[in-house]
Amino acid sequence: PLFGTRYAQRTPADVAEEMRQLREQVAPDHVWFADDIFGLTAAWIESFAEEVQVRNARIPFMMQSRPNLMKEAVVAALAEAGAEEVWLGAESGSQRILDGMDKGTTVDQIRTATQNLKAHGIRTCWFIQLGYLGEEWDDILLTRDLIRSERPTDIGVSVSYPLPGTEFFELVKEQLGPKTNWKDSDDLAMMFRGTYQTPFYRAIRELLHDEVDAGPDPTEDVQRRFDSRWSRLEEIEREQRSETGDAAWVANA
Repeated sequence: PLFGTRYAQRTPADVAEEMRQLREQVAPDHVWFADDIFGLTAAWIESFAEEVQVRNARIPFMMQSRPNLMKEAVVAALAEAGAEEVWLGAESGSQRILDGMDKGTTVDQIRTATQNLKAHGIRTCWFIQLGYLGEEWDDILLTRDLIRSERPTDIGVSVSYPLPGTEFFELVKEQLGPKTNWKDSDDLAMMFRGTYQTPFYRAIRELLHDEVDAGPDPTEDVQRRFDSRWSRLEEIEREQRSETGDAAWVANA
């Protein structure tokens, strides 16, 4: 919505040729494709993989995509082309919240995409978004449970950020205060009145990161400690709601 409805796209051959030149002239350790959605279509990605192979232009790379694009044939093509790490906009483990975001994504697609990428040895990372309109404690637990069951390689956790020009911004613009942007991407400050206060979301972020950092197969003792931390957060979640005002924050929660 910020930039219109049209886009310009380079050809797969053009990008592969640039990678060949980079490989021969620079020999980088890896390439980061900064597109929000690399390639945009299955056909483009599969053609790109073929062009890379023809030119012997393979360089390890990382990229961003959508779960519903990461079907088996596409993931196989990415692996052939050199993809080592893919970041997916998973956002939430609650289908209700995904539908509210109008993501066009299902929880099952997130699961399938993650499993396909892992099967091809590609590091699979998720963007998680907390604090969207209407998100409740049970929705947050669904996100936690999805992370626990699929075990992404890494996660990036943020809170919902209303961008001017979007429908979401229009829904919350009357709630926006003097803070109109984050100082940096790690700010994680609520700019509108979500379900919970900012410190509570930060505590959830830290706990989710700790769970992922524990690896794909944490010991029973480690899992019990995580469960205990979640229980302590649940005990105080009602007093951390936005409507309670300036609730006392339990720092060791």
